[in-house]
This record gives sequence, structure tokens and C-alpha cells, in this order.
Amino acid sequence: MSVAETFFNAGKQFLLATENLKRLDEKVSRLADDIAGVNVRLVRVETILAIENQPRRGRRPRTLPGKQD
Repeated sequence: MSVAETFFNAGKQFLLATENLKRLDEKVSRLADDIAGVNVRLVRVETILAIENQPRRGRRPRTLPGKQD
């Protein structure tokens, strides 16, 4: 293998590594967006649960149909 071929192969490997890094960066960016969306949804669920679990004034607590206390 000549010196020129060695440099050519090294340059080719460098370009392939660069492209792989670009693709990984795009995937990480999409995952970050997905996590942000999941975080927003989780906050909504937590808020609903917190509101439902607050003590009610002057009202009976909710029970399942057919359940007698």
C-alpha cells in the first residue's frame, strides 16, 4: 500500500466518521424533543392527579358505582 492510498483511506474514514456523528446528532436532537413532549404530558397528568386528590369541602368523596361505605 502506498502513502497516497494510506492518506486516501484515512480521509475516507474521517468523512465516514463525520457523517456518522451528524446522523447521531440528529437522532439525539429528535430524542430530546420526544423527552420534552413526554415531560409536558407528565406534568399534565401530575396536575390532574394533584387536583383530584385535594380534599373537597362540603362534597362527598367519589366512590365507585356499587361500592357501599
